[in-house]
Amino acid sequence: MDTSSLRSSRSRRSAKSQEQRPRHLLPEDVHEASPDWSAYAARMRQFDEAMVRDWKEEIDTLLVFAGLFSAVVTAFDIEAYHLLQDDPTQVTTQLLQQLVLLQALGANATTQLPQLPATTTFRPAIQSIRINTLWFSSLVFALFSALIGITVKQWMREFMSIVSLSSRDSIRLRQHRFECMVAWYVPEIMTLLPLLLQISLILFLAGLVDFLFQLQSTVAGVVTALVAVALVFYAATTLTPVFNVRCPYKSPQSWILVRAKWKLI
Repeated sequence: MDTSSLRSSRSRRSAKSQEQRPRHLLPEDVHEASPDWSAYAARMRQFDEAMVRDWKEEIDTLLVFAGLFSAVVTAFDIEAYHLLQDDPTQVTTQLLQQLVLLQALGANATTQLPQLPATTTFRPAIQSIRINTLWFSSLVFALFSALIGITVKQWMREFMSIVSLSSRDSIRLRQHRFECMVAWYVPEIMTLLPLLLQISLILFLAGLVDFLFQLQSTVAGVVTALVAVALVFYAATTLTPVFNVRCPYKSPQSWILVRAKWKLI
C-alpha cells in the first residue's frame, strides 16, 4: 500500500470516528451551549446607546428650531389677532368728531342737532380670519412638535434604564423593550417631528404672503416669489426619490411617498 492510500484510509477513519462521537462532546456545541451572555449584552448595549444618542441629537436640534420658530410666530400672532377685534382708535375718533360738531352747533339753538350714527356690529374681514388661522395653526404645530420631542426623550430614558439583572435576563429585557418600541411605532413617531415643523413653516409662509398683500402689493409680490422658490425646491427634493431610487434626498416625507408607491405597485 502506498503512502497516499494510507493517508486516505486514516482520514476516513478519523472522519468516521468524529461522526460517531456524541454531539454534546463536540467543541463547537459546547461553545453554543454556553454562550458568553455578558459579551452579547455589551454589544447590544453599544448598539442601543448609539441609536438613542442619534435620536437625542436629532430631537435636541429640532427642539431648538421649534423654540426659536415659535417665538417668531408668536410675535406675528400678537400683531395679527388685533385684526379680529374692532379698532378702538377708530371709535374714539368718531366720538371726538361728534363732540366737536356738537360744540360748533351749540350756540345756534335753531339748528337741528346731528343724529349720531347707529353702532354696528364689528365683523372681521375674511382675509384677517385667514391670516390668523394660518399663523395660529403654525404655532400649534410647532408647539406640538416640541411636546412630542420631549415625550420621546422620556421614552428613550426609560428604554435605556439599567436594571440589576444577569446578563442573560438583561438581554431578554432589552429585546422585550425593543420589540415593544417597534410594535408601538416609536420610530414612526420620531419621523413626525420634522414633518410637523415643516408643516408649521409652510403655514407661516402662507400667512405671511397673505398678510403682506393686505399691506402692500409690491412687497407681497417679491416675498411670494421667494416663498415659491423655496417651496418648489422642497417639493422637488421630496418627490425626486420617489421616481429615482439612486437619488440621495432621503427624508421622512420621501420615505412615506416611496412606501405608498410600493403599496400601489
